[in-house]
Amino acid sequence: MKTERFVKQRAREALKGNMVQLIAAMGITFAAFVLTEMVQTVFLLLTQQVDLDTGEVVSSENLIYGVIVGLTVVAVLLVSPLLNGFFKTAANTAERGSCDVRDVFFYFRGAGMYFKTVLINLLLSLLFSVVTGVLNFSNYLTLLLPNGANNPGEYAVVCAAAVLTGAVYVLAYMLLLHYPLMIYALRSDISISKCVFGIIGFSFRHFGKLFKLMLSYTGWFALCFFVVPALYVVPYFYVGSMFSAKWLLELDRRGGTL
Repeated sequence: MKTERFVKQRAREALKGNMVQLIAAMGITFAAFVLTEMVQTVFLLLTQQVDLDTGEVVSSENLIYGVIVGLTVVAVLLVSPLLNGFFKTAANTAERGSCDVRDVFFYFRGAGMYFKTVLINLLLSLLFSVVTGVLNFSNYLTLLLPNGANNPGEYAVVCAAAVLTGAVYVLAYMLLLHYPLMIYALRSDISISKCVFGIIGFSFRHFGKLFKLMLSYTGWFALCFFVVPALYVVPYFYVGSMFSAKWLLELDRRGGTL
């Protein structure tokens, strides 16, 4: 039996009796981020930073606009431990075979744990943003070919660059975010530096395994186009990811590489 098939089978078994809690944890996390975005929109409208008719920003260089967006970024960062809490819910499902919706608030239990999680999320986000910003080929070509929309040849090049940029984002997630977030959920006592930078080697070593695992979920990811299946697919994928990360951690520990 292929490793990916075994991992997915274990994930399906673990989901039994835990799906409601996982969906609830995912819902709480999603609602917090949506609420933050809605509050930003309300303030942008109240301060007339957005055109009510077109929905477009009046001026992105306006100081008020910058302050509102900056405060929203801070707010997102402050509620981000809920996302780690969702991963913790998935980790408990994989490790214990059971979870509780209250696990989503795991990283809010104590100022030390909370601010440690916020800092980890901040550093991981900055690392991801720098790498994807530098390798954003779509932006470069849009600047070089400003009339791409009116020129079929240039438009094809811009579209190809957009696809390549999308691939860069996926690769950056796989190499810089996936395993640090999974391992932090499994080992919450890991240090900040180890989580942000020390797992990079682990991510590169096991990139092929993650690629195969994600590839095996391709059909499930495609179903998320219809939105509702995501309620099953997201917990299914992350519980499977926890099983995979847990197994790889054991292999590296035995091999003395972690």
